[in-house]
Amino acid sequence: MNPGKIDIFVPTLNEASHIAETVENARKVGEVFILDSFSTDGTQELARKAGAHVVEHKFESYSLQKNWGLDNLPFTGEWIFILDADERITPQLAEELERVVRDPEAASGYFVNRVVIFMGRPIWHGGLYPSWNLRFFKRGACRYEDRSVHEHMVCNGPTGYLRNLMLHIRRESIYDFLQKHVRYADMESDEWIKLKTGQDKAARAKNLFRDILRYRLWLRRDVWPILPLKPLIRFIYMYFFRLGVLDGRAGWHMACLMASYEYMITLLYKEKMLRLRESAGDTTQRRSDPQNLAARAEPRLPEQPT
Repeated sequence: MNPGKIDIFVPTLNEASHIAETVENARKVGEVFILDSFSTDGTQELARKAGAHVVEHKFESYSLQKNWGLDNLPFTGEWIFILDADERITPQLAEELERVVRDPEAASGYFVNRVVIFMGRPIWHGGLYPSWNLRFFKRGACRYEDRSVHEHMVCNGPTGYLRNLMLHIRRESIYDFLQKHVRYADMESDEWIKLKTGQDKAARAKNLFRDILRYRLWLRRDVWPILPLKPLIRFIYMYFFRLGVLDGRAGWHMACLMASYEYMITLLYKEKMLRLRESAGDTTQRRSDPQNLAARAEPRLPEQPT
């Protein structure tokens, strides 16, 4: 292990449109390691040409993929920074990272704040900022909880907060944005199923989270799934309560898209719960049997006078 050296870990899947820029940005901080989920658009070769080390591994879930990378990628540095392909390390943040690794009293892990760039402008409101993520840590000190999507990192040592920002640049088309969030919604609905059926492994790790993060996780994972009218609540919360209106046209569209995301999660969850009940032989679901539905829909002819 090389003390004071930073390795950058970037998980990818079909990021050809900007992987070269990602690697160029990350190499200003340290050596770049790409863990690719067998992209079909040439992401791997573009990353290699840009100067990154590329390893491929079949995708299972976001947490399992990242934990596999932490265990198997040939890191040599003492520190690791996890960067998504649509994120950028600002020069100010890069300088701060260098100061941290030289600090003999540095914490085991650090939360990094990021701002979303959507429709060409930063989103400072709507509950999307600040957005703290534990991304910078000493090798071996942190791992991701076992969760399919929206996973958090758990650190076995003291943590701190960095002052400078990371950029989250949403440059994909609205079509790609929606496709990605359909996939996220499918995974999130699976987590709701696990919570409902008592299979949520991540719930057993909640005592490892601290302070406000533990409270936010409780709201998001235990309270939120049981609330009614979630899409409407999400829109009102983002656009009015958290002042998304101040972000102009981008704020309006972001609030609408995230409300639609909540609707997709709810609909997928209800569909999966229905299938679970049907597979378990729940008699209360017989009304949705196609033959019963056809029988109820069959028009009745008026009785003929005798």
